Amino acid sequence: MKHYQDTQTGQIYAFEDDFNPFISDNRNIPKTLTDVIKNKPTDTSVWYWGDWIEKSDAPFDYIEPISSVPSYNPAWMVHLRPYSAIVNDSKKQISLSLEQINENSYVGMELSEVVGILPLGINEGLDALVSYDGAIAIPQCNSFSTRSEGIAKLNEILCSLLLGGIHAEVLHSHELEIGSLYEKTTLFSYTPSLHTRLRLNWASITERLEPLMSPRVLSFGNIEKSFFEGQDVIKSLTRFTPFFLINGYTSLINQNNNDALNNLWIVVEQLTEILWINIYKKQKFKYPLRVQKCHTNLKGAINRKSIHAKHKLLRLSKIITRDTYKILDRARDTRNDLAHRGLQADRKVIIELWDTLSELFEIATSRENLGIRALKVGGEINWDIPSSTNFNEWQELAISMK
Repeated sequence: MKHYQDTQTGQIYAFEDDFNPFISDNRNIPKTLTDVIKNKPTDTSVWYWGDWIEKSDAPFDYIEPISSVPSYNPAWMVHLRPYSAIVNDSKKQISLSLEQINENSYVGMELSEVVGILPLGINEGLDALVSYDGAIAIPQCNSFSTRSEGIAKLNEILCSLLLGGIHAEVLHSHELEIGSLYEKTTLFSYTPSLHTRLRLNWASITERLEPLMSPRVLSFGNIEKSFFEGQDVIKSLTRFTPFFLINGYTSLINQNNNDALNNLWIVVEQLTEILWINIYKKQKFKYPLRVQKCHTNLKGAINRKSIHAKHKLLRLSKIITRDTYKILDRARDTRNDLAHRGLQADRKVIIELWDTLSELFEIATSRENLGIRALKVGGEINWDIPSSTNFNEWQELAISMK
């Protein structure tokens, strides 16, 4: 091995003896290398103007030098769940035989090929990229320069798909993947995950079988259509936070009922405020006399931002239906019981609430038949205990260990 030093940063690079970095065209290698090595004298030494000095001797405004080599195409990434295959006219579904999967002989990197883009509107050419295996990548650019900004934007994209009628699940901070656009046509992830292992042919046979044999197949055309529909909804609702809808839905399908209720109720409160400001307040003097009297009677409660009072007036003014009002009333009571008395949320009430949210979105945006209506919840997974059980061995082990 031969060693070289970057004169900009002091960093040491090692290459094989037969490799010459000075004539290499590898764009990741600094052009400021030298074969004259200056070893770091102490742990407290810092690199300053081509040499090492003690940190105590550095100027008070000293900033550690950064290499002039850029990070090429860095990306924040998330994968659609469940494991999905995104197809279009130019990229049909990859047909893998059971033999190829068992022998791990498929071409894994085909899974990471980019099949389409979703416009972000931040800069021409810096759009979200979508890969065959359901990765969505956005650039680590100035618009999304931090992890939190990247997570928020990816959740907005996922929520757009949800509003457009495609099942999508929330991205939490620990699930964010770091990656890049690799060799101009594929998305590469540096974060260990099932998708990474499948792409690199590192997955075990038990990991490979289900996703590769029977992925959820989505057409990119449908993804694009759902994305645009969801984006139109989000952009028209300035008081709406996409995270709470996608997180509430994900919690609901995973039977995390309390979390689902809390998040979906936040969505209800945001949509209520939108209906109140954009529709009710603009027409309150045009409503029948009984509505105006009720408004006067509830004025104090309204001023205290009572969600119940606003829902009652929205019903009386026929902005929402009587059935919707009853569903919201039950959900409000359930949420208050959870918050103030610690009572577990009733799943049936939450499912009922989820089903009525599409109506609230449609009223708030003056739209009809939003794609989210197609996403029904309730019969997706049976998590009940087995009807017949035997714990004899369990009990014997527990007794023996006392």
